[in-house]
Amino acid sequence: MRRRLVGVLVGTLALVVAPALAYAQGGAKGGDKAASAPKAQSAQGAVTAVAPDSITVKAKSGDMTFTIDKTTTVTAKGATHKSLALKADGKSTVLTDFVKVGDQVTVSYHDMGTSKHAATIRVTSPTK
Repeated sequence: MRRRLVGVLVGTLALVVAPALAYAQGGAKGGDKAASAPKAQSAQGAVTAVAPDSITVKAKSGDMTFTIDKTTTVTAKGATHKSLALKADGKSTVLTDFVKVGDQVTVSYHDMGTSKHAATIRVTSPTK
C-alpha cells in the first residue's frame, strides 16, 4: 500500500513539475527570438525615386533607399480599386502603379544588414 501511495505521489509530482520545466525552457527560447528579431523603424518624406523593387525617400536624415518585395504592403487612396481593376485585366500590380515621385510617404522598415526592407508604405499625400 505504501509503495502504491509513493508511486502515485511521484507520478503526480512528475505531472506538475514537467510542464513547469517545459514552460521555463520555452520562455527562454521565446526571449531569444524577440531579441534577435529586427527592430521596426519608420521614415517619412518625399519620394525621389521609385522602381518596381525599390523606393528612395528624402527623409530628415537624408536619402534613404528601401527594398521592396511581395510582402511589402502599400496603402494609398484609390489603391484597392486600382489593384482590383488591374487584376480583372489579368495584370499584376507593381509599386509604380501606386507610388509616384513627389508623393509624401511614411515607410515602416527593418534593417536587413546592408539594406533596408520596407514592410509597409503609406502614401500620406499624393502629388497634385
